[in-house]
Amino acid sequence: MSNLSHRWPHLLTILLLALTLAPQISRASDIANSVVGREDNRFVNGGYFELGASVYGVNKIDVRQTDHQTIQPSLLISGMYQYKGLFVEMLHQSQDGINLGYNFWNSENWSLDLLVANLQSSWARPEGIDPKMLNEAGRDLYLMSEESIYVGAGFRATRYWDDHYVFQYRIVSDYYDGQGLQSSARLGKSWQVRNWNFHALASVEYASATLNNHLFGVSSDEATTRFPEYHPDSSFHYGMEFGVAYPLSESLVFRAMYRFNVLSDEVTDSPFNQAGHVSFFNASISYVF
Repeated sequence: MSNLSHRWPHLLTILLLALTLAPQISRASDIANSVVGREDNRFVNGGYFELGASVYGVNKIDVRQTDHQTIQPSLLISGMYQYKGLFVEMLHQSQDGINLGYNFWNSENWSLDLLVANLQSSWARPEGIDPKMLNEAGRDLYLMSEESIYVGAGFRATRYWDDHYVFQYRIVSDYYDGQGLQSSARLGKSWQVRNWNFHALASVEYASATLNNHLFGVSSDEATTRFPEYHPDSSFHYGMEFGVAYPLSESLVFRAMYRFNVLSDEVTDSPFNQAGHVSFFNASISYVF
């Protein structure tokens, strides 16, 4: 059984505890919600839910992606809800995972959020195994790792301009498994052409040395010929995203986007890495409730 299955009871406890809070003010939003035109009024309680289908294409960047396919269909489940400051976000096209938090300050142009739980995918070695006791073939298999989860907490600040520009900075640190710190700064712009809503989004992302070693490092006890010892430092990487949305009916929406991220040398020099960039395309049709 994977680490992820062991962790879900703890993650559900975190979510349930947060939902017992009694907040009193409104919230901000993941920049993916703002820049694609789904945030009509950030001060109003309520939310939306989307269900649909999508197809996405992404290049293989890691040898541990053993089930990778260049083009894949997927079920689209997306939505957010806010009530007097408490918010839950699970947004299609977000780069920041699932967020549960509390908005503690708002002005006309600014919003500040406490992120109680930020959930993202991660990697983890199998538990209960000492790599020093394995032969080289066993260590190769051990280093292929398992899918896991990053559970962080931190802060998010959002700045709005003229309903067309939005800047967002976030910083979170893993408090569940000590995987380290990450942050991002993103600037987005949206514009309307008839019924088409276009957006562009530029990103700078930071990962601490602790996080990079957890994801991409190899210790001396784990090292093999295929995966030599490697200790990355902290890193920055940069990205651009372009997208469009078009309402097919009152409740049916078509969306498409392309994202390109340039990876840091700290990532590309890892023995797990297979590419210097991430190229991601997604197209979807969804029903908005």
